[in-house]
Amino acid sequence: MRVDSTLAPVWAKYFVQSGGFQFVKELSNSDLLVGLNKDTAGAVVARLDANGDLLWCKSYFRPVGRVHDAVVEADGSVIVTGVTESTTQSLFNPLPSSFHPRLFMMKLDGAGVVQWCKGYTNDPQRWYTLPTYYSRIERTLDGQLAVCATVGAEENGMNYNFEGRPFLMKTDGNGDTVWTRSVGSAEFNYGIRDLLAHSDGSYLISGGVLGNLPEQQTALPFIFKADSLGHFACAERTQPVQMMDLFPTDSSFTLTSVDGAVAHTANLLDTIYPPVGVYDHCLMVPVHEEPAARRMQVRPNPTTAAITMTFTDPLRADSFYSVYDGRGRLLFQRPLPSGATSEDIDLGRFGQGVYLLKLTGPDGVFHERVVVSP
Repeated sequence: MRVDSTLAPVWAKYFVQSGGFQFVKELSNSDLLVGLNKDTAGAVVARLDANGDLLWCKSYFRPVGRVHDAVVEADGSVIVTGVTESTTQSLFNPLPSSFHPRLFMMKLDGAGVVQWCKGYTNDPQRWYTLPTYYSRIERTLDGQLAVCATVGAEENGMNYNFEGRPFLMKTDGNGDTVWTRSVGSAEFNYGIRDLLAHSDGSYLISGGVLGNLPEQQTALPFIFKADSLGHFACAERTQPVQMMDLFPTDSSFTLTSVDGAVAHTANLLDTIYPPVGVYDHCLMVPVHEEPAARRMQVRPNPTTAAITMTFTDPLRADSFYSVYDGRGRLLFQRPLPSGATSEDIDLGRFGQGVYLLKLTGPDGVFHERVVVSP
């Protein structure tokens, strides 16, 4: 939909195929370049004129490729990022060993024809492909390219489709790597949402972090800044990738639209919130570096419903445990008496999901992620 300066609709299009828009870029002549992810058609890129009428539409990496972001070149060509495959499999089940998507960078000319395409793998790990976090691409201060993506995590020795940590890469104009970086503490899970190539040559990445965070929190937004060489102030990690040439076929794809939209008046209330808490990630002390004899163990994990939390040594003082859902909401808390050696917990009533179990006592706060699956 396009609106004027008063937010009145100028035109609107409804596209009947299932799927959704991923990005919209305005070209120098007011044409629009759009990226879509469509069922069975994979990653779709289309060009519309200033009135929203389709000029061309092509799909790549059928049937389950996904397009994420793009930068437009001065000559009207475009460089696109995405993944070569994705999955709708429940994140509560291990990913099959055959699932190894590649992060891709692809250059298209003004008609959508592939000029070159590079793929990047991070074996034995995987790229995170659920639609929570997408890769981002930016033109750098020196005219090259920066790409940010999310590396998948391994949970309990099995590959689930969980977010892991941020990945930052600089390439030349042909997609060849200049350097690769990664950041994040092993105690937390991160997913990236945006990337900024700053005017001072540095890079800022933002996203969300999950884990045992300050003040009993389990989920927070983050912003990390890297210098011009991609180095972070702390928690920097190595993340090599293997690069290869890819040869995707650009297949014509029919995108059917219906004109029209109805504007409705919306009533809004302004709300003033208190300042948000800010935490220095470099000062976050990992919470489960306690002596092994004091750690809790949770079995079975994954589970269909019930788990048992056991302690190598009996608890030395009254403690309590808390259970949070995947969004960080507290579900319940229960006390644990001094001398306890185990506790049975039933999570089945909350359904399938990923839960955070936290044990709090005089010795510190310990946590473990628990997966409930069918």
